[in-house]
Amino acid sequence: MHRFHTVAVLMGGGSSEREISLASGAAVLAALREAGYDARRVVLDEANRFELPEGTEAAFLALHGAYGEDGGVQAELDRRGVPYTGSDAASSRASFDKILSRALFERAGVPVPPGYAIGPDDPAPAPLAALPLVVKPPRQGSSVGVSIVRRPEEWAPAIAEARRHDPDVIVERYIPGREWTVPIIGEGTALPIVEVRPRTEWYDWRAKYSDDAGTDYVFPEDDPANAELAARVREASLRAYRAVGGRGLGRIDLRVAPDGGIFVLENNSLPGCTSHSILPKSAAKAGIPFPELCSRILEGAACG
Repeated sequence: MHRFHTVAVLMGGGSSEREISLASGAAVLAALREAGYDARRVVLDEANRFELPEGTEAAFLALHGAYGEDGGVQAELDRRGVPYTGSDAASSRASFDKILSRALFERAGVPVPPGYAIGPDDPAPAPLAALPLVVKPPRQGSSVGVSIVRRPEEWAPAIAEARRHDPDVIVERYIPGREWTVPIIGEGTALPIVEVRPRTEWYDWRAKYSDDAGTDYVFPEDDPANAELAARVREASLRAYRAVGGRGLGRIDLRVAPDGGIFVLENNSLPGCTSHSILPKSAAKAGIPFPELCSRILEGAACG
C-alpha cells in the first residue's frame, strides 16, 4: 500500500537543462501512473515559479540543473511543508557546488582528481604542469561548459567557456581510463555499477542525450575479473554519498585509471530519468522495473 496517493511531478524550470527535465518528468509521470499513483504534471516556468495541485501529498523532483539541484526547490517545498524526493536543501547545494563537494569528499577521505578552483576575480593561472586538464564551471550539470584542454592554446578559451556559465572555475587533472557510475537509492543502496563508453571523444552533453551519439553502457560487475575493483568503487561511492548527506537517490560519477586508481568526480543528486538515463538502466539490471523504481524513490520523500 502506498504512503502517498496524490503526487506532483515537478519538471521544467529555467535552467540550461530544462528540456532534459521535461523528458525525465514525462517518463516519471507515466511510470507513477502505471504504479497506481494519482500523479499530476507540474511544469515550472523559466523563473522557476510553480503551483501545486490541491491535495498534493508529495513532490517527485524531475528537475535538473540550477534551482532543481542546488537546494532552491527543496527550500521552497520545505517552506510549504510538502515532502519531496531526494536530498534536502543543504545536501543538494553541497552536491551541486563542486567546490564544496570536493572539499567534503577530501575531508571524508574520498579520492578526487588533483585540482584547484579559480575565483571570479582571480587571473587565470598557468595550467597544472601536465596536460590534459578538465576545465569546468562548478555549478552546472550534464557537462555544460566543460572542456578538455590538451594543448596550451586551448587553455584560455576553456576558462572563458566555463566562465560563461559560472564566475568560478574548477581545474582538474584529466584522469585517463574508464568512466564508471554508481546509482544509489534510499539511504545507501548501491545499484549495479555502469560503465559508460561514449563513441565520441568523451561523455559530453550529446553523448548523454542524443539518439545518434552511440554511447554504450555495460555492467563491469558481470566480469569476475572486476570484483575487487568494483568493491572499492562501491565503497568510495557510498562514502562520497554520505559525505554530502545524500538521501533518497543519487549517482556517483567516477574515473577509474588504468592502474586501478579511483577518482570521484561528483554526486548527481537528481539523476536523469529519460530513456537514455543511467539510473533506470542500472535498476533494470537489478530487476527493478521503472515504475517500481519511481515508487521506491517517491515513498522515501521527506521534508528537510
